[in-house]
Amino acid sequence: MKFRGKIIDPHCMKQFYSIVIILSKLCRNVVLRLSSTKLYLIASNESNSNQISVWSVLDQQSFFKDYDMIGETESNEILFSLPIDMLASSLSSAKQTNLKTLKMKLTDKLSPCLTIELDLESQVSSKQLCTHDIPVSVILPKDWSAYKEPTIPAHNISVVMPSIRVVRHIVDKMKRIGPRLIVTLDSSGKMVLGVSNLSATVDTHFIGLEIVSIHNSTDKENKYSTIVDIKKFSQFLNCETLNLSKILCHVVEGMLLHCSIEEDEYVLHYFLSGIDD
Repeated sequence: MKFRGKIIDPHCMKQFYSIVIILSKLCRNVVLRLSSTKLYLIASNESNSNQISVWSVLDQQSFFKDYDMIGETESNEILFSLPIDMLASSLSSAKQTNLKTLKMKLTDKLSPCLTIELDLESQVSSKQLCTHDIPVSVILPKDWSAYKEPTIPAHNISVVMPSIRVVRHIVDKMKRIGPRLIVTLDSSGKMVLGVSNLSATVDTHFIGLEIVSIHNSTDKENKYSTIVDIKKFSQFLNCETLNLSKILCHVVEGMLLHCSIEEDEYVLHYFLSGIDD
């Protein structure tokens, strides 16, 4: 079992760091699944370990200058878990302009580690090497089935979200009113975010959104809603750091709010289960 990768493009280093930062807001631990062509970042639902809450896939050729791995079994993969906050902390130099190379490799230092090496230009010397060892737990092949690609239920409706910065600003204010957010999408391209408590009900309406898909509907008044934890949705909205062109929002009536980012180099899916009213 061997893994070694190197990123030299400044944009790719910042993008990888931003993805890790987003995940650090959404979960405590992440599973890295490595294959010969893809790097997966996977998080399980903390209240139900049988459900995946984050599924992110990076194309290794788009991110890595060098990528060498030898995995296990015929599928040639490696799976291990690690604390996402430690990974985010070790990559913090990725936002600096003097970072020249970001290297990652699996090492054995009394216990398995993911070693991060950051090669920075220094005014004092020709270069400065910063190394972080993150302890990892290797996942055995018999347990890999828990980290396969999740089956996504058919969405009732999918739209392009409004400006994520605007949505985040509004949702952060709504958190003071109540813990549950009602997300409603309708076939006219409207999104309604609602929150309430014993003394007040507040709704915010976004109109004219682009509809990506709608399931079996000819009625322009069709509405689909789900209720989610407002804090968890707010945490996802920190993904504005990626400077995205668009984010898709999908609703499965009463069951699921699914947000997806689909870029050429990577995709990221966030699944937020519906809660009872």
